[in-house]
Amino acid sequence: MDPMHEIARQAIEQTPPAIRVTPEQASVIAAHADELLALGPEIVQAFYDTLYGHEPTEAVFGEGERPMREQTLVDWWTRTVRGPIDDNYWSWMAMVGLIHVIRRVTNPMMLAMAEFVADFVAANQGRLGLPPEEAHQVAEAFRRVAGMTGSVITWGYDHAVSSALFEVAGMPEALLARLRDAEIEEALVGARQEVGN
Repeated sequence: MDPMHEIARQAIEQTPPAIRVTPEQASVIAAHADELLALGPEIVQAFYDTLYGHEPTEAVFGEGERPMREQTLVDWWTRTVRGPIDDNYWSWMAMVGLIHVIRRVTNPMMLAMAEFVADFVAANQGRLGLPPEEAHQVAEAFRRVAGMTGSVITWGYDHAVSSALFEVAGMPEALLARLRDAEIEEALVGARQEVGN
């Protein structure tokens, strides 16, 4: 498996530049870290209430685990808003993809919750105590960070699964990719018939 820095780099390179987090956006978030940190306890509460309120996401957690998981989210929130949002940050997000594989956190679960956090910040931007335009810039910058976080975690997840299958199968990755593509093409025929497209 590639190192986490390489996996993160690959994810970022696949993302169109107009969608990536800019240094200016990272600076906007860091400049308002104190205001964003004040939202942290509510985000953590709402985040885990949402996960524990849905049977498939609740099933990811073990008995009595919530306080530990909440602390993990606090740590992520603090690092995200304090920064730096740099290569090490994105490498950490790539590693989270591997953790999600082991924990059975699916990409739909993760992407939905990344959007949840971005939506929470946007919905509460008026509570940041900033002029409206500045608060909007913070919310938009955070939306970009949440989107890229989802992209990098998803790529780390997919890369981990693919690399593990390659190692277990013991065949060249290119051959495994061809076999996968042949199976997907066959499944696509059936899917098109099913959806009438």
